[in-house]
Order: sequence, then C-alpha cells, then structure tokens
Amino acid sequence: MLFELKNIRRKAGLSQEEAADQLGVPIGTYRNWEQMKTMPRDRGELPRLARFFGVTVEDLFGEGLVTPGTLNEQYGTPEPQEPVYRVIDKRLESIERAYESMNENGRHVLHSVAVSLSRDPANAPEVE
Repeated sequence: MLFELKNIRRKAGLSQEEAADQLGVPIGTYRNWEQMKTMPRDRGELPRLARFFGVTVEDLFGEGLVTPGTLNEQYGTPEPQEPVYRVIDKRLESIERAYESMNENGRHVLHSVAVSLSRDPANAPEVE
C-alpha cells in the first residue's frame, strides 16, 4: 500500500503550505501525512482529503489498496450457494499476502487506517 497524497497534491498544482492552509491543518501535520509519519486520526479526514483533491479514498492509497472491487476482480463475485466463511477466508488470505509484502512503513499506515476506522466517531480525537 502506498499513500499517494504527495503525488495527488502535486497534480493539483498546490504546495504543501497551500494544501495545509486550505485544509485548515498545521503545515507540520500535513507534511507528516505526506511522509507517512502519521495518518489522519479522525476517520472522517480521509474522505475529506479525497473530496478536497477530487479523488477517491482508494486513490489516496494508490494501486496497492485492497478493496471489495479488487477482491471481486481477483476472486470473482461469490456464488449465492458458496458459504460466506469460504469467501471471507479467501479474502483474508489475500489481505494477509498483501500485508506480508508491505514494508514496515506500509504496515504502520495500514495499522493507523484500521485503528482510525474502528474508532467511534463520537470519541475520536482531534485531527493532528
């Protein structure tokens, strides 16, 4: 998985300072996001970033993001008679293979996204 924020910002013709200012976040925070030192902590921040740059959340992560669509392309849409647990097992195996192929930084980013998505938005901390 590769966080593509820097490339997307450059395509938009913005400097880091301009993007941070228009997003209303400190420049240090924005730089950390681009360098994958930290990830947005609020799970609503990734969709907001995507909307700001006119891309999808999936686009923020490049081609390495595993989505239901890419899994369906790889394994096909599950047949109605196929037990759900078999479909889940296949998809978990794919996710595990993708995780194993990531470098430490990619694993950190994936962990940050998973933690962010698992938080109750009512109790989510402020965005860094």
